[in-house]
Amino acid sequence: MNQKFLSREGSPLRVIIILKLNLFSIIKTMKVIIFDMDGVLFDSVALAESYFLEDYPNLTREDYKELLTGNIHEEILKFKLNNIGVIRTEEERRLRKIAYSQRKLKVNMYDGMFELLKFLRQDGCILTINSSAAERNCLPLLEKAGVQEMFDWVASAEVSKNKVDKFNMIQKKYKVEREEMLFVTDTLGDIREADLAGIPTVAVLWGAHNELYLKREKHGNLKSIVYSPAELKVFISKFYE
Repeated sequence: MNQKFLSREGSPLRVIIILKLNLFSIIKTMKVIIFDMDGVLFDSVALAESYFLEDYPNLTREDYKELLTGNIHEEILKFKLNNIGVIRTEEERRLRKIAYSQRKLKVNMYDGMFELLKFLRQDGCILTINSSAAERNCLPLLEKAGVQEMFDWVASAEVSKNKVDKFNMIQKKYKVEREEMLFVTDTLGDIREADLAGIPTVAVLWGAHNELYLKREKHGNLKSIVYSPAELKVFISKFYE
């Protein structure tokens, strides 16, 4: 092959090599951040808790928190096998779901999270959501808060009720190494599912579980526990250095 051709400025081969190198650089530095929604972005934990306890008045708040140490959908199904809740007609259940969605629209985003999302987007991060919530309880709230367009994909309960499955979908969708992905959550159950999927995770302390819950078990994927959105911003920046 002609060496002079290889070094010639503007040659087709030189352009192709440069483009491939630039593409490799972009792929290598891709930052995919996955957020849980309730208890991380929005102050909706108390609402979800009260909604469930209304159906099971003999249940305590700590009992509810224990359900969040596993996959919430699976834990609720197991719980219902041995516990009978308030009996409601199909129409009452339908209206109650609508009322819950309306109440959820009134919850606020945690202070500092809007600014963090904006910063991460400007920094070139791909933002996604992996939530156990139904789409009707995700998209309207994100739109109302003015952050829906910041997220490239919202993986709600309709996509799958198994978060491990959705982590795998996200990894396949963006074609990144799992070590380049970062999950932000507030519960031990989510940490467990992220561990099964091999996703690095950071836990926040303003959601459903306190530090005792989050540190109950040792999980290698749990990289840090943070106390504020400002601390979360610092952690994410260092994680992707």
